[in-house]
Amino acid sequence: MDTKVFLDHIIDELAQSHGAAYREDIRRGVYACHRVFSGTDRDLHHFCREQYVPPGEAREALLRRIDRYHQAVAGGLQKMLKIVREGSDIADRPFSPAERILGAFTPDSHLTEDYRRFHIAALVQLNFGTDDTTPPETRSGWAARRLGEIGRETIPADLLQRLSERALEVDRFVNGYNLHLDRIDFGDPRIRFPENTRLISHWGLRDYLVSLYGTPDALPRQRAILDLLRRVVDGEIPAEILDDPDARWDMARGTVTVGGETKPARFHGPLRWEKFKAVFDVQREIDPYTRYGNMIDNAFLRDREIPEEEVVSLLESVLTHPLRRKVADWIERRLGRKLEPFDIYFADFEHGGGKEPLGYDLGRRYPDAKALQAAIPGILTRFGWSPERAAFIAGRIRVDNARSAGHAWPPHTDDDLQLLRVRIDPGGITELDFSTFMHELGHCVEGVLSSYELDWKALWSVPTPAFTEGFAFTFQNRTDEILGRTPQSHWEATALHEFWKTYEIGGVAMMEIRLFHWLYEYPDADAEAIHRAARKIADEVWGEYFAEIFGEKSWGLPGVYSHILWCTFYLPEYPLGHIIAYQIRK
Repeated sequence: MDTKVFLDHIIDELAQSHGAAYREDIRRGVYACHRVFSGTDRDLHHFCREQYVPPGEAREALLRRIDRYHQAVAGGLQKMLKIVREGSDIADRPFSPAERILGAFTPDSHLTEDYRRFHIAALVQLNFGTDDTTPPETRSGWAARRLGEIGRETIPADLLQRLSERALEVDRFVNGYNLHLDRIDFGDPRIRFPENTRLISHWGLRDYLVSLYGTPDALPRQRAILDLLRRVVDGEIPAEILDDPDARWDMARGTVTVGGETKPARFHGPLRWEKFKAVFDVQREIDPYTRYGNMIDNAFLRDREIPEEEVVSLLESVLTHPLRRKVADWIERRLGRKLEPFDIYFADFEHGGGKEPLGYDLGRRYPDAKALQAAIPGILTRFGWSPERAAFIAGRIRVDNARSAGHAWPPHTDDDLQLLRVRIDPGGITELDFSTFMHELGHCVEGVLSSYELDWKALWSVPTPAFTEGFAFTFQNRTDEILGRTPQSHWEATALHEFWKTYEIGGVAMMEIRLFHWLYEYPDADAEAIHRAARKIADEVWGEYFAEIFGEKSWGLPGVYSHILWCTFYLPEYPLGHIIAYQIRK
């Protein structure tokens, strides 16, 4: 029998049984169920007769049941994953080779297959699945819309497991991409860095460069870090010096000294893109099982629910705005010199570069994760929460010492915790990492407030990551205030700060968008070709949006962000997040 004729027969039968008023809802459900049902036509016919629940109290009860059920299953597996990843994520002990096996396990890799095999996906699709994109008018309508995503995509478990293994390799690579600047001879006596200046690429290098404004010999050291950022992009960092505190690199001579032996430096070349390609190759295998069949449309239409054209248009409105030149002129007057490419990272619009000393030892105040954990209630009360509310929020956040530059991981069940990971040196937290702590704390507070107390578990979290980035930037912007410096008081300074940050990261996001389009145009490109294309696209983005302000030479800066190596297409969330942070503050 023709499929349409067969499905229409089921629809007619159900409409006769439940009433003609439900015909359109029945049609929606039967067609949605048919897409995911595994079984014979006879099985499908019987399933629809038995499992269709018309709108009303009974369906609302089913929605509540699935809401709790899905969180217990999917959320419980995510909670399990946090324990699985502890050895890879938490820096409380040396990384063990065993973690390459233990940390790569993905507890939920079979979930979508099991949901389909046990007809859970079919049950959800029959009663809640829809292609309608009209915003619901009620919270229960939104819960049904979110839960209606269950079963829409069924990705083979072996692909999800392989993706997890390769993403873990990127984790290890990025977390280990640390440069000891005090062990590099830059060939200039003015370029000296304090002992144990260990910086992760790109976050640590960028933030340390920013911290040098207003300090003695800032310019030569900032230029040196700019060159390191360029070398990261071009693959001109010796592999031997990565995260090795005993290795020395003599740039002028082109040598490295490891274990007392001096030898020619071997640059790692396209290694970053080899890691990226390993993940992208699996993503391409996953594509056919996804809603839109490629990462670009999935990211914008499925995940962000914002068309790519709208995001690109918004980015271009910032990247080409006449205010760029005015803000650049303001920074030039503050610095007393022409801008250089690294000034795209300038951040202190309140003081104009250079900050007053803290007057105390930050590392002694916060020597470990426990001390940071204890500080959270006080920080929240300073932001206006009552002591009781601050205690509620802080009690659901756990701070750990991170191998990464820092990250947050939201709760997934009622008894799960919001995780905050930040780097803490042996001598205590540095000011740069405390700024990261404040950023992650913003994520965590959002994660707590948008979860435990909500009426529907399906509505936990914010609509897209851009919103949580907005809260993170809002908290991070008040770092100086929490450290005891004079709080930022001028609205104009806040506006300039958010515009300049959006301008900078908007270029990075544009570079990633263009790179993914190139990747789908040349899907079989090897790592070397991707390496060249990424640099070319970064230069093109620089030429279009930044060259008239900073000069033609791009140094590859739009392509230095390490986020891109995970192949998650995340970077557009950041400029959107800065815009949201501005709106929150306003």
